[in-house]
Amino acid sequence: MSTNANNQKLLIQGLKKIPLFQGLSPSQVRRFLSICTRRSYQEGQPICERGTPPEEMFILLSGELVVITQEGLNVANILPITTVGEMGVITGQPRVATVEATKTSSLFVVEKHVFDSFMKDDVVAQAKVYRAIIDVLSGKLSNDNVRMRDYQLEKSRFEGRLTILERKASRTAAATEMAAEARGISTEEVESQIDDAVKDVTPRALVVDDEAEFRKLINDSLPSFEVVEADSGERALEIVQEDRLDLVITNIRMPDMGGVQLLEALRSRFPKLPVLAVSGSDDAEEVEGQAFDGFVEKPLSVEALHELVDQTVAKGTADDEDEDEDD
Repeated sequence: MSTNANNQKLLIQGLKKIPLFQGLSPSQVRRFLSICTRRSYQEGQPICERGTPPEEMFILLSGELVVITQEGLNVANILPITTVGEMGVITGQPRVATVEATKTSSLFVVEKHVFDSFMKDDVVAQAKVYRAIIDVLSGKLSNDNVRMRDYQLEKSRFEGRLTILERKASRTAAATEMAAEARGISTEEVESQIDDAVKDVTPRALVVDDEAEFRKLINDSLPSFEVVEADSGERALEIVQEDRLDLVITNIRMPDMGGVQLLEALRSRFPKLPVLAVSGSDDAEEVEGQAFDGFVEKPLSVEALHELVDQTVAKGTADDEDEDEDD
């Protein structure tokens, strides 16, 4: 068998693993391949842009793509072999996100009018593709329902915590006024003394990411922490030298100094400082074997972040207490 035939056979097997094509026969997949054109994209080059008409669908053969929100936040990485933009081509709805190449990538491109003709000419394939779309959408709806349930549970927890904090704040305000009156000083002076007394009690976390939106997301997700932000590994090292920290949360991929390089620098200078990694699932191999205290994938799950942060900080506190007892 020739090399081209082998390559086509492997490609057909790969395409049939994609949900959209799972029901198609090998001959139908081959006919689909005949309407594809191959195109290369360089790092940073957009594949499709948010708000534009869905004129093409894509199949990523090699390389890597990233999904970017309207706010410029990278929310998902796409690896081969995967379709991109197929729902827009089928539904006709404008693109809901921008997709661009993060590495040199090779894709099959199918124009919408060509795909429509393919579907029209083969009603059996059309039925199978639409069946697959229904299954995909059903799965997404189920996942969305689970996420909505988790969101509601998390919202209820935060509302409960907020109510407790509001009650404590009211008591604190009353106690501050009473202390100020009893000591004959202003409430501002009492608050300043309280701040000095408890400043080492509130845990402090450093979030390192070159994306401001993602730093804000982490900041908003950790209401019980005082969060400090750094937009680069170099700036993070400066902050660690200056401030007392309980935790560092760093992205893996950043310009100049990535998360792994930052970890190495921190471990050499502050070996006991817990460091968590946050990035796409494709970075799992890069994180594996490194001395990170944990890893959270993008898109971020607030619940997973809370659980990992709580475990990490609690472990660090327990280790410190054990060392104090040994001393």
